Amino acid sequence: MALSMEDQLAIRQLVARYNHAIDSGDARAYADTFTDDGVLDAGDLVLSGRDALYAFADSFSATVWAPRHIASNLVIQGDGDRAELRAYVQLYGLDGAPPRQEVRASGIYTDTLVKEDGCWRFVRRAFVNDAAAPPPG
Repeated sequence: MALSMEDQLAIRQLVARYNHAIDSGDARAYADTFTDDGVLDAGDLVLSGRDALYAFADSFSATVWAPRHIASNLVIQGDGDRAELRAYVQLYGLDGAPPRQEVRASGIYTDTLVKEDGCWRFVRRAFVNDAAAPPPG
């Protein structure tokens, strides 16, 4: 059975909560978007478990001025209590004087999700930076 519209909306809300939590420095809310043994795989950075995810989110605000994660073109597929998600993501941050928003990174999320106790969470969130892609030709 395909995911219900309620489940698809809940997954979209999960993505939004993830973005707002990391951008606002709410490390607890960020870590809570993952399962207890959840993994963030961003190539050179691989974090496993809520403690590591919490520590990452807690220190993230020191690396980007006024971060804004924007996820778009979400494609959600699943059945029952499991789902897969692909989305584009751009990370903006302020830079320069006067400050202006600039794209700091862009890429693709490929995620595995599970519904636990009625709540969707990331089991694995993999980010591939566009800068790592080979040029065309």
